[in-house]
Amino acid sequence: MTATPRPASSTRPPAQEPAPTPAEAPAPTAPTAEQSRPVNVPGAVALPRNLARLTAQAEAAGWTATVEAQPGHCALLLTARQEAGETVLRCVWRLTARGYRWDGATLTRYGQQAAESIAWRAVGDLVAPEASTTRTQPTAPDLSASLYGKQSASPVTAEVVSASIGATPADEVPVMLRPWIKAIPVTLYPSRFVGRDYSGADCLLTPGGDDAAPGTEPVLSVLPWGYLTSNAAYLEDLAAYAVAEGRTQEEGAEFARWVIASEILTFGMYDAAFEGWVRSLTCTMTAAYAVLTYTRMNGVALGLGCGCGQRHRGWPWERTTVWNEEGRHYPSFGAVPTDQIADLIAARGYRVTGEWSRGDTVRRVTVEPTAPPSTETAPVAAAADAPPSDPGAADAWESDGGACPGVEPPRGPEPGPSATSGPQEPEPTGDAPAAPPAAPMADQVAELPRNARTLVEAATANQWDVTVTATLMQGTYVRTVTVSGEFPVRTGTQGFTARCVWDGARYWGSASQRNGRHGAAFREVLAWVREERAVNRADEESGRSVWGRDAAEWRRQLADAVTKIAETVAEARFEHGQVTGDAAARAGTALADAEQAHRDAVDALTRAQRAYRASGGEDARPLAAERDAVLDAGKRVRAALERVKDASRATEAEARAVVAIAEAERQDQAEEEAWRTRLAAEGREPTAAAFASLVQMFEVPARAWVAWHAEHGRAGEPFREAYDRWTEERHGKGHRSAYTRAYLTAHDALSAARGALALAVGTATGGEEGERLVRLSRNCRHRNAQDALASWLRSGWKVDARAAAFAEQHPDEAEAVRGARLTVDGVEDYRRAEREAWQAEQAKAAADTPS
Repeated sequence: MTATPRPASSTRPPAQEPAPTPAEAPAPTAPTAEQSRPVNVPGAVALPRNLARLTAQAEAAGWTATVEAQPGHCALLLTARQEAGETVLRCVWRLTARGYRWDGATLTRYGQQAAESIAWRAVGDLVAPEASTTRTQPTAPDLSASLYGKQSASPVTAEVVSASIGATPADEVPVMLRPWIKAIPVTLYPSRFVGRDYSGADCLLTPGGDDAAPGTEPVLSVLPWGYLTSNAAYLEDLAAYAVAEGRTQEEGAEFARWVIASEILTFGMYDAAFEGWVRSLTCTMTAAYAVLTYTRMNGVALGLGCGCGQRHRGWPWERTTVWNEEGRHYPSFGAVPTDQIADLIAARGYRVTGEWSRGDTVRRVTVEPTAPPSTETAPVAAAADAPPSDPGAADAWESDGGACPGVEPPRGPEPGPSATSGPQEPEPTGDAPAAPPAAPMADQVAELPRNARTLVEAATANQWDVTVTATLMQGTYVRTVTVSGEFPVRTGTQGFTARCVWDGARYWGSASQRNGRHGAAFREVLAWVREERAVNRADEESGRSVWGRDAAEWRRQLADAVTKIAETVAEARFEHGQVTGDAAARAGTALADAEQAHRDAVDALTRAQRAYRASGGEDARPLAAERDAVLDAGKRVRAALERVKDASRATEAEARAVVAIAEAERQDQAEEEAWRTRLAAEGREPTAAAFASLVQMFEVPARAWVAWHAEHGRAGEPFREAYDRWTEERHGKGHRSAYTRAYLTAHDALSAARGALALAVGTATGGEEGERLVRLSRNCRHRNAQDALASWLRSGWKVDARAAAFAEQHPDEAEAVRGARLTVDGVEDYRRAEREAWQAEQAKAAADTPS
């Protein structure tokens, strides 16, 4: 096994040595007489032959060679002098009973050990000729905001990434890789943070997800920390190796980018990586083997591996979990039925051709594409609006066969009427209902087993696309029933595909895909096909239906939704009649909003009904377009009803909040006056910096506050008012210091009230629970005790709701908890309302301002 050069404990990271090209490496020369036998060593034996060859190769490359022979081992000391210093490579052979054997090499550069335990195969790379001058530093690309901060800027490309890496000096990390260089190998994509959202050069790459630019391909895979110590040299060496193998300069640069973008660790040996790149150029996207993996967390997973050795994404390459009939993970490899694995592989268009390897966590088997059957094939069931296809090519384009997703199958010539084919049905239009999907031929269905016929009948009755095929699988003649289509859900449609295989009358297994889950038992497939009705694709495209619902269904659903909105408005009117006092005005405002939402919903329904009459009930698209308006009106009505119900509580909370905020402002003024008096007594002047210490600001915001006050401060203005103006300029409305003091004071009062109620209840209850409550009440100022008391009084998602249950036995304590809760909520609602009003003003001003 080749030993990997590993860096020593030096603070200077080792530089990766360039790989020798065949043209640079000199041919081995015969050893000289002096090199064939050690000098002045008793009982000397012949030195190893590879020492002589290495000596000749090193001397031809410009190294100075010195042989050291000592009892038990011999060493070859190679020295190369460069402008930056001296490089020493010490190669050691150990004496054994069978002669000298290689014992590793040590590389020392510029007085510091760079690598040790170097294998013999890697030594040839290290003695290659080294340039007497330093490498030319490439020009770094422009990664500044002047280029990527423009509104029309495009995401970063692989060429720019490669140029940035190549222009980075040795022992430095490229700026775009600094957030990821210490991670495990991670694939990076161009990010969407360009243009107005430009966040800096180190944000031009992202590991994927929502931050990746739409439609972009991966451009780089970051390698572990410390692997690449000279990026420019690494790219140049990769390109030089490809050129030495007969490739052009452009192909060499492409090979270097391919290695960087992959997860291949070369360790200075480029032959395997080059072979993989050459295979990738002629990749046919054909799987060569199937892989089963097992983990205790995820169970058994199945995936396919391409013959080119690359990792492809998407179906059928990605590994998917194998589920049992109960929808759970298999506990081991042995628990997975071989028939189910073969069926899953067949669902991906392949069949097993070898024997499974042995292993506890990974098993492999060779596969080959399933040959399209040529003896007996049933016609493929297509959508009603699809023209007839060539029966001979139908099986090659099954949904689970080998067709590329999103590619239309080839269409053959349309056959004319004959003795064996019925008259051609016209394509569906908006003037007549669309025909259901074509069903399999009656003679094909009759030859199926009983449960297969049951599946075909149930699927055909619910308008699913059904395909019956006969083929050879693992040397066995089998029949396959494929059911596919889309079914309606609440917010659209979802796809469903199931493939069930029978060997004569024996059921082999099934493979289905629904909502990203692969694999299901036959009973589950049959139940799902019976329960759900497929969407007619012709009706969807013509507009006769939307999401599987025709115009009449949309009309009924919209009418039902508007009826529920009217019922909610009636309930809001009733609740409004129960509100009295100061809360009546708040409840009236909410009721007005509910009635306006009801009118909007009625208008949307009216527009939908007009469109229904205009199209004669044939076009569902205008009715579906009103769905969002009705849903929005329903949300507004329900929110208004909650505001009406909450009017009394919100009014009382607001009144308490006004008092608490006024008291907090009075305390702030008194605190500042006392502070000014203390400074005057000490003979000091009040300054903005001293006020920052008073309110306990951190260093960075304190400096910003002092700088702002020096420019915007007003003569005679209290520091507290200036501080509030500065806070609002930084964060907007709703951040006054009085709000913070009022909230903290109210929260302390709430903790004290909870502690008093817990003490009263615990004393009256007794026992272990009572003692626990008493202990919590004594420590109610500690955070853990406060959380425990809050959890004790919580009922569902309502905070302090259980306090009302103790109102009869402990009315004073329960009322104190209720009042403190209202004060806390009122202060927060008051602050939130002020901020939302300010945000609405800002949005209106931005909308009125011309762009």
